[in-house]
Amino acid sequence: MLTEQNILSLFESHGVPQKGIPLDFLPSDQLVLKLTLRFKIEFAVMFTIGQFNYYLYSGNQNSVNLPISSNEILLKHTHPRGTPFPSPDDINWLITAQSFGLPQVQSVILPIGKNRVTFRSTTPTS
Repeated sequence: MLTEQNILSLFESHGVPQKGIPLDFLPSDQLVLKLTLRFKIEFAVMFTIGQFNYYLYSGNQNSVNLPISSNEILLKHTHPRGTPFPSPDDINWLITAQSFGLPQVQSVILPIGKNRVTFRSTTPTS
């Protein structure tokens, strides 16, 4: 069973999963940042409406490939390079999800070395 305490060691010993992994807990900002610092890649946390599960996704240094639907909520994701504003892909994800009927209006970026940032589809990208 995955826990906040063992997820880092599990990834170190078995590698970072290539697809989203279901979790029965909401990963803390500290854990997601710790994973990003250790593996130097972007991580994202999503919630699936109707399944009542959280999912942890891994990507690369610049992005993470996430599902988009009317029941996937992007709670937070990291920016390994510390960029404190949303990328065009971040904004496009929100806009596309809203076009599918998702009521989500904002999400959170966890930029390495900076304070967490809340963004909306109208937030400037630079």
